[in-house]
Amino acid sequence: MHILRFPLSLDAASVVSIALPIALGCGPSSDLDAHARGSGASSAPNGAAASEPPGAVPSQPTPPNTSPGLGSNTEQSTVGGLVPPPLAPGDTGDAGSPSGLEPPLADAAAPADPGAMDPPVLVDAPPLPDDLIDAPVAGEIVFSDEAEWEVEGVFEPAFEIHTPSASYWVVKPLGTIVSIEDGEAEAAQWIAFSSGFRPLRGVPSFPTPPATRVTTVRDDDSQTPTHLRLTATSDDGLWRWVWDFYVTHVTFTVNRAPLPFGFAYQGVPGGALGAEDRLGSNDGAVQGARNSFNADLIGPVEWAYLADTTLGRSLFAMQHRDDGLPERYQVRDNDTSLLSFGDGQLQILPQRFSLGLIPSVSPAAISERVEFVAGAIR
Repeated sequence: MHILRFPLSLDAASVVSIALPIALGCGPSSDLDAHARGSGASSAPNGAAASEPPGAVPSQPTPPNTSPGLGSNTEQSTVGGLVPPPLAPGDTGDAGSPSGLEPPLADAAAPADPGAMDPPVLVDAPPLPDDLIDAPVAGEIVFSDEAEWEVEGVFEPAFEIHTPSASYWVVKPLGTIVSIEDGEAEAAQWIAFSSGFRPLRGVPSFPTPPATRVTTVRDDDSQTPTHLRLTATSDDGLWRWVWDFYVTHVTFTVNRAPLPFGFAYQGVPGGALGAEDRLGSNDGAVQGARNSFNADLIGPVEWAYLADTTLGRSLFAMQHRDDGLPERYQVRDNDTSLLSFGDGQLQILPQRFSLGLIPSVSPAAISERVEFVAGAIR
């Protein structure tokens, strides 16, 4: 029997995927006008090319091909450290030269690994309703697709969304909320983001954000006078989430995440964190907002709120799925509230969270609003 042998050739190529994390810079609320533009043409379109971020692995040059060519039967391939044995007398290694009566051996497919398992099939959360029945807040949503927000010295395209209870700004290449104002006549700021200062303020403030830019688009099919949906997908396809804005609140749904995550609000209650601010939770406990908290909130819906007792307004945040993981609250940089659900340990997908503002600091009124949102969002 004659076995045909073919010297192997190996082409090497190296590919480095360059990721560009976008850092958020933050500043005091007095700087907001200097960092936002409403309904203007974008000077930095979504998906623009970005330079290599600090710390990224630099691209390596493609090494030369040092393996033997296919035209010689005297050279030996060293692929994988293996050297084929010498040809038997009379064998040429030429596929076109007949030798013996038996046909050449056919290439056999590699056997399947019996221990290999298919990756789990991830299913997105079902879409939320386009409208809420019997909402306790009247009015409609007004928005702009052509706003801008300054990030690291560049005005990035943004959505500007005004609801009866709050106004939101979402930067398209980040997919995150960088500004929230309450819906009162003299609106107060609840995030106080500006470029170059307080880079972590915002929502959802992931512990480890996407390594690439994000594409955020508006869903025309689900839009109504009282509902607006934005979908966001990271350019590497590893993250995907949805924003649903209603007259009472906004709901954030995480459908894809490549690593454990959390949902957090980082900002300033009513424009500044002070002694007048309070942190309340769904078990009825209330404490000063300058004191830390770390414990698992009770279910079935976990929620807490920050109240500015001087303004008489509150921000509530909630996780719709109960779990045994701790929630965490602490003061950052001596002037920023951090309220985190799951504390970067959430792994179950999909997950929903909601956040909203209410012109009250009454625990009963806040609880009633949270119960409405929990009943409307399934």
